[in-house]
Amino acid sequence: MTDRRSVGNDGLVHAVRAMLDAAVAQAQAATLPWNYAALLHPRRRVAERGFGVITLRGESLPLTPALLSGLSAGPIWVPAVGFVLVEAATTAGESEESPVEQLVLRAAEHGAPIPPGLAQALAASEAATRENGAAPDEPPPLTLPATLHAATAVRTLILLAKARPRGWPA
Repeated sequence: MTDRRSVGNDGLVHAVRAMLDAAVAQAQAATLPWNYAALLHPRRRVAERGFGVITLRGESLPLTPALLSGLSAGPIWVPAVGFVLVEAATTAGESEESPVEQLVLRAAEHGAPIPPGLAQALAASEAATRENGAAPDEPPPLTLPATLHAATAVRTLILLAKARPRGWPA
């Protein structure tokens, strides 16, 4: 369990990649329009700051303003909360490559209804991909709008989208 997000020799995070593939397959089986998924999470390894992204292909990247701009159209699933949109973000520096350290989330106005089976699978996936050392119990309730700080966040966010966000790696 200590290597849930371990990067393989090929540079990919295989456990999360498999979970994201399964989420997309479940969405498609339920005839939902999501063909892409990614995991947004607080980065806590040595010398890492801000939020990170693990793409559908399994690449682990820092969440930068450039990547964040591609999220404007897609809903983000937060287990036990529902769909949210990123309203604002702050970074550690002025560069487009500076990691995003804070996300302001608001409820998505017209989130597609999610089948209970998929909601349960996503919640289980979120629990399985929590940072090492995180408490096994549920994170505290999140009231929207909410501000998540990478240094203190205990949640992962699962992006579901019709297609790969604009500007994200293939």
